[in-house]
Parts: sequence; structure tokens; C-alpha cells
Amino acid sequence: MPIPRHGLRSTRSDRQPRLVKLVVSAFAVVAGAALAVVPATSATAASPKTHRYRARAAADCADANASVANTSLAALRSAVVCLINRQRALHHLPALQASPLLTQSAQDWTDAMVSTDQFTHGANFAGRISATGYVWRSAGENIATGLATPRTVVRAWMASTGHCQNILNPTYRNVGTGINPHPVKSWATGPGTWTQDFALGMHQSAPSGNFSPMDGCPY
Repeated sequence: MPIPRHGLRSTRSDRQPRLVKLVVSAFAVVAGAALAVVPATSATAASPKTHRYRARAAADCADANASVANTSLAALRSAVVCLINRQRALHHLPALQASPLLTQSAQDWTDAMVSTDQFTHGANFAGRISATGYVWRSAGENIATGLATPRTVVRAWMASTGHCQNILNPTYRNVGTGINPHPVKSWATGPGTWTQDFALGMHQSAPSGNFSPMDGCPY
């Protein structure tokens, strides 16, 4: 299978981190327990269900179309969180709250991928989250590279089963977002590398038990 120009991966973990790899086609995504690779065309060649949800989500988040090359990290982070929470709202799920600790984890890993030219979750993504001081019950991670705007990265994640399932997981309460304007060069030529870490705190209860939207992924 050819290496895609754009990359996406997803992973999930419960108390004991597990890493499951799923290769779908030719675009790369990573999350706490799933690795998904989807075709670059998947963001546009969508099903009627996908078009319906995208149209409903189009009421804009600020800076959703802003370029990673010339927009502040704070604005980009806000846009990505807004877009994923819009997807959760469309599927009748509670919004995720930004966590400084998860943001630290996501940002450090994003920068590490760019500096080492490795597009991966590493040996223990959940351990990275724990190292920040966030004590978790469940956790997940999405990564992407070669995508230039918050909207394009969220669309790509929503079009990939593993990444979409992290975004629509009803048990998560918190999210952190890391962004670097540069690609992981061996994987992508376009700008932008992105990480989102998702988690439920050890002493938190799951905010919802509605797994139907997650089971319907991708959109």
C-alpha cells in the first residue's frame, strides 16, 4: 500500500493501554487504540449521511478555515474543539471540556513527531497522558499530518472509523489539542500536524451512555 501524502491515526485505551492498528486505505489517522488510513478523497466523496451531518455542522466555528501556517495556536485549538463539540452536539452528546494537562500531552507529542519525523502514537500514549499528572479511567488519541486547517482535520477524522469513534465516545469528558505548523515530512508535504488526546478522569463518571452515534461511525 502506498504511503499517503496526508496522515491520520487514532487510539483508545481503558485502564491498561491497548494499541490496535486498522489500515483502511491511503490517508493516515491515529487514536488511543485504532490506527486508520483513509483515502484523500474520503473527505469529499461522502455518503448522503455524511453530507447531511456536514451541512448541519456548517454553522461556523471561528477560525475553522484558518491556515495552520499563520494562525495562533490558541485560535486553532479553540476551532478544533469547537468543531468536534459541534459534531457531538449533532449526535446528542455532551460537549468535551478542554484540559490544560491533556493539551500539554498533545502539544508535546505533536512537536515530538515533527522533530523526529515519526508519525506514530509511540509505545505508550496513555503513559504520556499520565506523565502530565492527569489520572485517567479511559483515554484515546487522534493524530493527523498534512492537513492545513481545523475544518479539514476534523472532517478527515470524522470520515475515519477509529478517529470518529474517539470524537463521539460518550464516556469522555476532557480533550487536549496539540498543533504544529509543520508536517511529519516522511508522511506529508502539506503543512500541519495535529494531536487530540481524549480522557475521562479516574474519579469522574461517564457523561453519557449513548453509544449509538459512536457505533454509526464514520460520518
